[in-house]
Formats: sequence, structure tokens, C-alpha cells
Amino acid sequence: MPQKKHIEIYVNNSSIIALAKNPVFYYRSKYIDTRFHYLWDCIANKKVEVKYVKTHDKVTDIFIKPLKYDVFIKIRDVLRVTKKSSLGEMLKVN
Repeated sequence: MPQKKHIEIYVNNSSIIALAKNPVFYYRSKYIDTRFHYLWDCIANKKVEVKYVKTHDKVTDIFIKPLKYDVFIKIRDVLRVTKKSSLGEMLKVN
């Protein structure tokens, strides 16, 4: 089945985005893994698009690092995750 739309990859590192969009072999990047070369091909063929996301808007942080309480609540609300007690009330059968 052919892919109808390109895949969007959100990154918070502008250097990585520049390197991904322009596959010039910089001195520090000359030993890049073959997976990165595949990514360059996907970007060139418009199968993948790399986009910038601000660090404080990264929803995935909730899964990989400890967060301040207010940031945790913000991301939890974005994911539409409810508190355990409210979920239990929703599941009550009368």
C-alpha cells in the first residue's frame, strides 16, 4: 500500500534539522550511521519531513524524564489522561 502522506518527525535541535535537510558531510558528522543516510534519502524523496518543536512543548518528555509538577500537569492534559479517581467514577456501573 503506497504511503499517502509524508511522516513528520519533530525535533528540538536545530543543528540536527539542518544536518538532516542538508546532507553535507561536516567534519564531525563523517562517521554517521547508515540509518542517518537512509533518513536523508527519505527526506529527499519527500517521505519524511523534519520539523522543529520547542523544548517545553515536547509531549514525549512525560515518558522519559522527571518533570516539574506544572509541566507534568500541562502535558498530561494535552494527552487527555485523567486522574485515576475520576476514571474510576466514569467506569461505575449503576
